[in-house]
Amino acid sequence: MKILLVNDDGIDAVGIRRLVDALSKEHTVWIAAPDRQRSAASMAMTLNTPLRADPRKIDGAEIAFAVDGTPVDCARLALGNLVPEKPDLVISGINLGPNLGSDTLYSGTCGAAQQAAVLGTQAIAVSLDHRDPVHFETAVAVTKHMIGIAERRPLPFGMFWNVNVPDLPPEEIKGYRVTGLAMVNYKGVYDRREDPLGRPYYWVPRGKLPGDPNEDSDYAWMKKGYVTVTPMGFHSEKLDAVDLSDEFGGEA
Repeated sequence: MKILLVNDDGIDAVGIRRLVDALSKEHTVWIAAPDRQRSAASMAMTLNTPLRADPRKIDGAEIAFAVDGTPVDCARLALGNLVPEKPDLVISGINLGPNLGSDTLYSGTCGAAQQAAVLGTQAIAVSLDHRDPVHFETAVAVTKHMIGIAERRPLPFGMFWNVNVPDLPPEEIKGYRVTGLAMVNYKGVYDRREDPLGRPYYWVPRGKLPGDPNEDSDYAWMKKGYVTVTPMGFHSEKLDAVDLSDEFGGEA
């Protein structure tokens, strides 16, 4: 299988390096990733400045490029110019930290997967809970499982899989849940400060407001120790046609 890896944490991030190490043993792997951290870029793309793609030597990758643009730029440029042929699959991740609920609207990880999907390529966004995660082996195993599902059950045009993995050892994962998105809320007031000249500046507020742990959502199920799988994308009206109950032992 020919797989293009993208992300929003940057080409040197541990998540994408763990994926190339694992997947290159069985697949042809190409990489196009930002040259620096580009989290929360959503589907932003570069319009008014040129893009540069610097070749990198990365063990396990047949070709790799560090792109001085957004995650969407990476997906578009790779699929249009950088890879020798259309990949069978685009994988965005492994992201450092979850992409759950309404956070997916801001996510560069999801943005890159969505871009690949609307260009007609099957795509998976994979995120691992916590900003400093430990159990990459769990996320790698889940990614391999999802590759098989993407082969057997390709999604309709314009849709992609959003997958969130608890930062737990594989034996502590309780299962998979195909679920919808939670509403994730943040503190609304920015932190106002002043510079030495007395001019105000603002920091984005940190910290999520607690959600309902009993609701049927990706946020609630992942916090209970389940891998959450959410079909997302351009043709959301086709979600009812996505039946994965037999893939996950009836846990849908």
